[in-house]
Amino acid sequence: MKKTILLGAILVLGLFFVSCEKEGQYTPKNKIDRISYSSSTTFQMYLNDVWNDVGTSTVSKYVSEIWNWDGKMLKSITHYNDKGELMYTENYEYDGKRLVSVSWGTAGRYTISYDKGKISTIDGYNGTEKMITYVFSHENGKVTKIAITDYDAKKAAVNPLPTNILRFFIPNANIQSLKEMMKSIQSDPNTKEIESYDINFEWTGNNISKMTMLRGASTTTANYTYDNKTNPFYGLFDISEYSYIQIMSKNNVTRLVAENSNNVHEERDYIYTYEKDLPTMQTCSYKQPVEGDIYRNSISEIYTYEYKK
Repeated sequence: MKKTILLGAILVLGLFFVSCEKEGQYTPKNKIDRISYSSSTTFQMYLNDVWNDVGTSTVSKYVSEIWNWDGKMLKSITHYNDKGELMYTENYEYDGKRLVSVSWGTAGRYTISYDKGKISTIDGYNGTEKMITYVFSHENGKVTKIAITDYDAKKAAVNPLPTNILRFFIPNANIQSLKEMMKSIQSDPNTKEIESYDINFEWTGNNISKMTMLRGASTTTANYTYDNKTNPFYGLFDISEYSYIQIMSKNNVTRLVAENSNNVHEERDYIYTYEKDLPTMQTCSYKQPVEGDIYRNSISEIYTYEYKK
């Protein structure tokens, strides 16, 4: 039996910004108005050398995000739960047309700095305390490395910054997977008070083809394939590199294959419905282990995109 597991660390840190002409400016021709979410889960048990379905669960479609625009500029994204209740709002602040801050109320915020027109650092704060720093390296106009310093990894796992921004670090991360990642970091006996690690990127044209995360003695790699259609998130925050795969790559990811140095393996497939050149629906399918090699969940998550008229 092939062993698969959610590679939380590299998946949650799987996307920063794309390399566009003007970093820090996100002015897409087709503006997202709202994103809806639904999912279905089949519970499976491994018995007699085959996976057997033992139950199902569904989340009915609901509006999870509403994007608020001021002319061509994205001003905020409001997030809702499946009961229609407001969870929080991401607010975007600009210096002229360039994004310099993303914040959530008075608690969490990211500040963004530039050097010669390219993003250089992102600092994450919880109140006045700096929690994390991302330092960017560029080559030929594209991000090739991000050096990350987590100043209090265990504390951040217990009281993380609003984590939904990390969905921009991986293709369509959901809140539950982010919480699982935080929990795994907190419980990892190798997690230190201050963690430093690197993420390196390889490019094919305008898309990231491979990402490698080096964390201590551990190495995790992720390989991506794409369609040839317009990625509506390309350049978001347009810090031309702020969301590794989904924001850094010009096209839509269709497959992810990830593996770490312990031979832990994960595959995810993405299927799209298009209207002209734009995706209006994405279905992400993957397997998620629950208890060792005996139980797993077969999950299908559906994201529906509506655009401004």
